[in-house]
Amino acid sequence: MNCKQITAILLALSTAGTACPLPASAEDGADTKLIALTFDDGPNTHTTPQVLDVLEQYDARASFFLIGDKISEDNAYVVQRAYDMGCEINSHSRTHSDMTELTAEEIRAEMEFTADAVYGIVGEYPKFFRPPYLNVNQTMYDHIDIPFITGFSSGDSGSDKTAADVADSVLTQAKDGAIILMHDFWGNDKTVEALGTILPELEAQGYEFVTLTELFERKGETPEHGVVYREVMEHPCNGYVFSQTLYSGYASGDSSWEGWSSEIRLDGKMLAEQGDFVIEVAYEGVYPPVFILNRWVSSEDHFWEKLQPAYYDGKKACFRSEDMQAVLDSYGVGFADVNKILIQSPWSELTVTQADLLVKTQAVPGDADLDGRCTVSDIIAVQKFLLAAEDAALPCWENADLCQDGRLDGFDLCAMKQYLLTGGNAV
Repeated sequence: MNCKQITAILLALSTAGTACPLPASAEDGADTKLIALTFDDGPNTHTTPQVLDVLEQYDARASFFLIGDKISEDNAYVVQRAYDMGCEINSHSRTHSDMTELTAEEIRAEMEFTADAVYGIVGEYPKFFRPPYLNVNQTMYDHIDIPFITGFSSGDSGSDKTAADVADSVLTQAKDGAIILMHDFWGNDKTVEALGTILPELEAQGYEFVTLTELFERKGETPEHGVVYREVMEHPCNGYVFSQTLYSGYASGDSSWEGWSSEIRLDGKMLAEQGDFVIEVAYEGVYPPVFILNRWVSSEDHFWEKLQPAYYDGKKACFRSEDMQAVLDSYGVGFADVNKILIQSPWSELTVTQADLLVKTQAVPGDADLDGRCTVSDIIAVQKFLLAAEDAALPCWENADLCQDGRLDGFDLCAMKQYLLTGGNAV
């Protein structure tokens, strides 16, 4: 049987057609950037329709977090219009009270009222919740069963902010996977004006405006209960392998705990020798840990920088060497020049149990299972993946894309077989 015959059989058997269901980032193209615009404190018949007008002009979808007591027969058509445009309708509580001060029964009542009001208009319940004042506590987690969302604040609720200020804030903070927090309360005309600058500029930069549900789906992430999401990131550890454990134990406290400065202290000279790496931190807490880079030589030569993780999911947070290096480069120093490299709480209670060093592996053609070589096991893994087998697992489809066309199909599988048969790697 020749290569073309093998390929034809594989293509006929595959339920996915000629290409497997690759991660969204591969299907969308490397230049696609996603951003979720969100609006709080509506609905109303003044500002909300104006926001929708601008969104419609740029074919943009957004997510609206409604206050239950503001939903009425008079503005129900506005909510329906947003939904019909492809926007998402979510909950911002009933009364916009500080829910950390409410009882469990009061929290449930707040959520149920708004959920029922939304369902009564669009026929769907809210999928996400934004806590009023961004305040959260354990009681809220125990009695609210949809994911919590915060976001990068545009500052548009401040009376001292102009439309230009709001636009500048959003454009400065925009990045792939970001959730932008704005407001469409009655009379907030500066936000409407700012959107006229924000949308065309971000569109020109290659951003696509998506709902929160779409953002999670296309990033390949499932929102976890007990996590507050400010952004949705892709896991950055693909192509990295475990090197060593940097910390194992039980470090717990808020940002004021003095133990952070000694409990998880990393060796800058050792990190300087690693090249491309990721530090993966196992944690428990509402907010993920942060990375602290501290240098003190004199009053003129010093810095203290806090680095947010490149990825977190409520269980693990990942810090990339390239992000750390960017901070160090801004001061003209290297890892070995830093006095303290710490992992600690950003402010709230946090527990860290382990920190592992992962190092970049050199890409090996056909090495789909990331064991450092291309073997028959990789061919079997790719074949199962193409056939959508229940036990299919493919840690790195990119290595198996021998045709280098951004997709995985029978032609790549055939090329892998030829690669082995011609001595590309020992089986």
